[in-house]
Amino acid sequence: MTTVLHNSTTPSVSVTAVSENNPPQLVATLVPDEQRISFWPQHFGLIPQWVTLEPRVFGWMDRLCEDYCGGIWNLYTLNNGG
Repeated sequence: MTTVLHNSTTPSVSVTAVSENNPPQLVATLVPDEQRISFWPQHFGLIPQWVTLEPRVFGWMDRLCEDYCGGIWNLYTLNNGG
């Protein structure tokens, strides 16, 4: 069973897999605005042409989702490095 918790006072989401073995908790934390500029190179810097990745994702969303009209996406980091 998976439990998803979202606390509106802190910008993080916790996902806990519940079992008898008590596995580690996965926590997603919202990237603050001032750190957004370093998010892409930090996570995708080894991918050739990573600078074009974000516009490509936006382009695909525009093609695949009729209701999509752009905007600023929330970026998250995971406590396991993901």
